[in-house]
Amino acid sequence: MKIRKSHIIAFVVVIAVVVLIVMKLAANKKQFQDDIAFAQRKVDKIPVAVETVKKGVLSEKVVATGTLEASEVLNLVSETSGKIVKIYKEKGDRVVAGDVIAKVDDEVISANVLTAEANYAQFEKDVERLTRLSEENAVTKRDLEQATIGLKKAKADLITARKALGNTSIKSPISGYINSDNITEGQLLNMNSQVCEIVNNNTLKLNIRITEREVYKISLGQNVDVQLSVFPGKTFSGKITAIAEKADAGMKFNVEITLNNDESAHLKSGLYAEAILPVKNDETLIINKVSIVGSMESPVVYVALNGKAAKRNLVIGQSNNKQVEVLSGLTDGEQVITSGQLNLKEGDDIIIIEK
Repeated sequence: MKIRKSHIIAFVVVIAVVVLIVMKLAANKKQFQDDIAFAQRKVDKIPVAVETVKKGVLSEKVVATGTLEASEVLNLVSETSGKIVKIYKEKGDRVVAGDVIAKVDDEVISANVLTAEANYAQFEKDVERLTRLSEENAVTKRDLEQATIGLKKAKADLITARKALGNTSIKSPISGYINSDNITEGQLLNMNSQVCEIVNNNTLKLNIRITEREVYKISLGQNVDVQLSVFPGKTFSGKITAIAEKADAGMKFNVEITLNNDESAHLKSGLYAEAILPVKNDETLIINKVSIVGSMESPVVYVALNGKAAKRNLVIGQSNNKQVEVLSGLTDGEQVITSGQLNLKEGDDIIIIEK
């Protein structure tokens, strides 16, 4: 009896454990199904924050960027051929217009000059002698004409020889710095070979692009402040020297600003620069940059319209760190979505929440 009783107790315990396990699994299954249903539930309305589009003045200045360019960049080429016997100026050296950069062997060309000088002197004497004889009718006019023609040719030959001799001294036609050189002493130089590149940074040019709304607010000769990131806190003075008559493909107008180089700063071409034009902008629609979806090149925003999200493609103007001008795509008083818009699509139901 004792054995049977213990069997019954064990059987009851096993049944109880099985029942508990089944109940637990059922509870877990219900919880799992509830979780799935919660995750898959459809959100009726997407919460968003909005700001009202208003008119205002973004800035009283137009800020545009570009890179400084040298007023003169010259690739100096040789006008003669021969062996380079001496180099006077090298890369990095400053040159003044007329300075000799290199010398080419001139022995043969100097001999040609002596020959040309002798021929010219001889023809001069012949013409003088034949002129006197012609006055006495001792020679024919034809003899005098031929001698005169010979004198002109001898003069041309002399000019050519002297020019060739002068070309053996390779000179800089402008002032500036030798940015790169392509010659070495003893090198055989060919005609039209590149000798060096000379850059004149005494005057620099900065080309910027501005919109059609701004181009009529500036004028030739207008003073402009120029700032460079490499000289924080320092302002350089420039002047507008050219305004494009035609817009580019991006509907922007090129403006050229000229500035004299600052001796203390020694500005170099290629530096990134920022021009600040004192132009007072008119009132335009202004929105917060955070509301823009995508890039500034192809800006898109969503507006709250009758409880739904409406997509708008924009044309924008000037901008600062926080705000941007809207030239088209929005109207005054519309509500632009500034938060929650990243996952929106056209026609989504929305609910406006307070910030």
